[in-house]
Amino acid sequence: MSETKLNRRDFLKVVGTAGSSLVMGIYLNSCTKSDVLPGQPESEVLTSPKAIDLTPGILDLNIYLKIEPDNTVTVTAFRSEMGQGIRTAIAMILAEELDADWDTVVIEQAPADSAYGDQVTGGSASISGSYFELRMAGGAIRQMLINAAAQAWGVDPADCTTQPGVVVHPNGSTQISFGELAGEASEQDIPRMGEYTLKAEADFRLIGTDVHHWDAREIVTGQAIFGMDVILPEMRYAALARCPVFGGWVSGFDDTAALTIPGVEQVLEIDGSVAVVATNTWAALKGRAALKIEWDFNGNEMVNSADIRTELAERAPQIGSAVGGEIEAVYEFPYQAHTTMEPMNCTANVKDGKCEVWVPTQNAQDVHRSVQGALKIPRKDVTVHVTLMGGGFGRRLNSDFAVEAALVSQAIGEPAKVFWTREDDIQHDFYHPLSYQYVSGDPNNIKRPNARSQNGGRYIPTGAWRSVGNHPDAYARECFIDELAVASGRDPLDVRRDIFSGRGLAVIELAAEKAGWGEPLPENWGRGMAYHATFGVTHVAMVAEVKVTDIIRVHRMVVAVDCGIAINPDNIAAQMEGGVAFGLTAALKAGITIEDGRVQESNFHDCPMLQIDEMPSVEVYLTAGATNPTGIGEMGVPPVAPAVANAIYAATGVRARIMPIKVEDL
Repeated sequence: MSETKLNRRDFLKVVGTAGSSLVMGIYLNSCTKSDVLPGQPESEVLTSPKAIDLTPGILDLNIYLKIEPDNTVTVTAFRSEMGQGIRTAIAMILAEELDADWDTVVIEQAPADSAYGDQVTGGSASISGSYFELRMAGGAIRQMLINAAAQAWGVDPADCTTQPGVVVHPNGSTQISFGELAGEASEQDIPRMGEYTLKAEADFRLIGTDVHHWDAREIVTGQAIFGMDVILPEMRYAALARCPVFGGWVSGFDDTAALTIPGVEQVLEIDGSVAVVATNTWAALKGRAALKIEWDFNGNEMVNSADIRTELAERAPQIGSAVGGEIEAVYEFPYQAHTTMEPMNCTANVKDGKCEVWVPTQNAQDVHRSVQGALKIPRKDVTVHVTLMGGGFGRRLNSDFAVEAALVSQAIGEPAKVFWTREDDIQHDFYHPLSYQYVSGDPNNIKRPNARSQNGGRYIPTGAWRSVGNHPDAYARECFIDELAVASGRDPLDVRRDIFSGRGLAVIELAAEKAGWGEPLPENWGRGMAYHATFGVTHVAMVAEVKVTDIIRVHRMVVAVDCGIAINPDNIAAQMEGGVAFGLTAALKAGITIEDGRVQESNFHDCPMLQIDEMPSVEVYLTAGATNPTGIGEMGVPPVAPAVANAIYAATGVRARIMPIKVEDL
C-alpha cells in the first residue's frame, strides 16, 4: 500500500472508483499517522486533565459515519430496507465499533453511488459481505476520537478508553463527548490498520442484543416514506395497460373514451404498453379501463403451464428409471409470484435533460443504469433516491417499473408516478420458475439425495424469489430423506444423524430437542422435520406440528438457526417468523397458472396469502457455530414446505409431492 497521506477529498475520489463494498477497510489502511503526538514529551504522564479548548466541527471523513457537535451520529445505509432490518443491523455494527450511544444514532439512506461498491440487496449477503469493513470503519473513527482527546489532554492515547458516546481520560472520571471532539478529530490522520484495534466479542454492548428496528416507530405511526408515499409538485399519476400475454406489445389503441374521464390528461404508448396519465390514481385507473387496445401476442398466446410441465418432465428421468433396490419420486413446484404488500411503483422527474427517481428498489445501481439507458442521457445526469419498500423478496431486483416512470415523465415533461395495482403485480411479475424434480435413492444405503431438476418455461419471465432455487431443492431432498427413512424402517431423525454433521447436525438436534421429537401427538396430528443450509452458509432446521382433518392446519413451528454471530437476535426471530409465513403461503396456498399465454390469477381471492389466524406458533432458537454472521433474510423459507409435508405424511400416511399442498389431494 502507498504511504502517501490521503486527505478527505482524495479519499472519497479513491472510494468512488474502487467499485467494492470493502473500500473502507482497504483505503483506511493506506493512510499514515505520526506515532508521537505533536509537542508531547514521551515521558509526560498526567494524573489530571489540563483545561482544554476544543474547536467545534463535524467529523465526516468517510461514506459510512458522520458525527456532529450535538453528538448526533449519522449512519449511511448503503443497502435497501424492505423489512429485513438491514439498516438497523448496519447501524448497530458501526455504532458498536465506534462505541456510540445508540440513542444518538440517526440513519440516512444512501442514493445509488459507486462509492458504496455493490449496493444490490439480495442473497442475504448485506451483513456477511461487509461485517468486518463496517467494524473497521467504526473502529478507525473511534481511534481518531481517542487521539483527539488524548492530544487535548496531553496523555497517551493508549491510556484512554471509550464509553458510549464519550472518550474517558486515564483518570477514569473525566470525559469528553464525541460531539465535542468531532472538530478536532476531523483534523486527525485516518489511522492505519494496526494503529487501532477492534473490540473483542466479549466487550460488545450492542451486537448480540435485541434492538428494535430503527424504522419501526415511523412505520407504525405512518410517518415512514415508502415509494407510494412520494409526492412531488405538479406530479401526474400513470396507470399502464401492459400486454396480457407475455412477450406481446400494443399494435393500436382507441383512447376516445379514456380521454372523457375527468382527470385524464394524456394517453401515450410507452415501450409497448399504453400509459394513461391523470391528475389522480382513480382517474388513471378509470381511463385505463376505458381503453380499447389491439395487442400483438407474438405467437405466445398458446403457452400454458400444463404444456410447460410436460416439457420439463420429458427432459427429466421418468418414473420407472430407478434401478436395483432404489425408490424414486417426483416433486413439483409451480410458478410463484412475489406478492409484495406494496405493489411496484416509482416516481420520476425528467427535466432539462436530467432525471431524478424515487424508487423502492433492491438494486439502486441497476435502476440508475436502466433509466439512463432508456432515456439516453449521460449517467451523471441520473439521480436515484431509495425509499423504504413494503417487501421485496427478489422482485425489486428488476427495474422495469422504474424505467416506465422515467419514460412517462420524459414524455409528458412533468413529474410522474407510475403505480401498479395488485392485478398488475400478480400478472406482470418475474416469477419463481416452475420446477420438476426427480429423485431416487437406495433405502439400504441412505446418502444425501441429489434431485435432478428441470426449471423454467418458455416466454415466462422469471427472476429471483426469496431463497431462489434453495426452496424447491430443499423440498425435494428433505421430503425424499423421509421417504428413504420410512422405506428402511428408520426414524427420520436418526437418518439425518447419519447424513449430516457439524453445524447442520447441531441445528437438527436442537430443533428436535425443543420440539419434543418422538413424543406422542393426538390423532390426526403429525410431526415433520427438515433442514437446509441456504446458499450453503446459514443452517436452519425446522420441526412442524400439523393437524389434518378437512383442512391442513400448521399449529407449531420449532426453528433452530446457526447464522454465525447474531447481530440482533430479535431480528433473527422476526425473519424466521416471516420466512415461515412466506414458506407456508407457497406450501399450502399460492401458485401461478398460465393459460393462453397469460396469468390466470389476479388478486388475493385466487392467489391467497397466509392469513393471521392461520399463522402457527413459531419458536426460534439460536446456536452459533461460526464467528462471522452469514445472513438471515431468506434462510427461513426453504425448510418450511418439507417440514410440513413430512408432518402431513406422519398424520395421514400420504405423501404430498406437489405444491401447493391441497387437502383434497391427500
